[in-house]
Amino acid sequence: RLLLHSLACEGLREGDRLRGVAFQGKSGRFAVLADVVIDASGDGDVFASAGVPFELERVLPWLWFRMGGVPELDRVLDEGGAFFRTVADGQVLLPWGATERIVTKIDATDPEDLTRAELSCRRKVMEAVDELRRSRPEFARAHVCEIARDLGITESRRLVGDVVLRREDMDRRRADEIALTGHATRCGARYWIPYGSLLAPGVENLLVAGRCISVDHRTHHATKEIPSCMATGQAAGTAAALAVRGGTSLRALDLAGLRERLVAQGAILDLPASA
Repeated sequence: RLLLHSLACEGLREGDRLRGVAFQGKSGRFAVLADVVIDASGDGDVFASAGVPFELERVLPWLWFRMGGVPELDRVLDEGGAFFRTVADGQVLLPWGATERIVTKIDATDPEDLTRAELSCRRKVMEAVDELRRSRPEFARAHVCEIARDLGITESRRLVGDVVLRREDMDRRRADEIALTGHATRCGARYWIPYGSLLAPGVENLLVAGRCISVDHRTHHATKEIPSCMATGQAAGTAAALAVRGGTSLRALDLAGLRERLVAQGAILDLPASA
């Protein structure tokens, strides 16, 4: 049952299990009880509140924005610059937040850090817009269509799970693999993600999916991307469903059966023959 406009506040831990999760909405605080909980918050909000071990990385924030009213778009793109084509005529997508422009890393779980970063990035966006209007004739009459509603955050908390997938595990098959991902910045590199990277130590009914699974910092550059987040989300959801329906614990789950179900759903676990 889908429920929007509510924030997960705290995992309700009793011994080695979570009874559920406390949420905050406009109507007040309430709890959702569950046989299995999946933390797909990206920042590990549920597992952190439940006392599960994690590592925290400080990062440089990004803020994307779109500009419209740009004539001769093909020529603008050919001439170079930090512009990306959009599906709309005369519109370009721009990132603000290149490493050389930012000097302060932030803790993306700290509201004060996030507030300072958002205000600073929004000011920098408008400075970038003014500079483009001054320096590029094509942008002289361009307008801001939209500034991203959220900062671009690449990393914050990472689970220290039953298994920590590490850089040296690149290109190695695993007995408990449940997902396969490439690497956005390393052509040809592959990681088979283990089921143990989704399991939270000390909590029997908690799975983690998405950006905050159990990997080291270097491997996180691969597993934080959208395809791997989708793959671990599918694996966690399927594992939770199989455990509940079969009346078994997450750690006693038949992994061969889980992989069979994932492949039947279209998940990619093997390389194509030509690879």
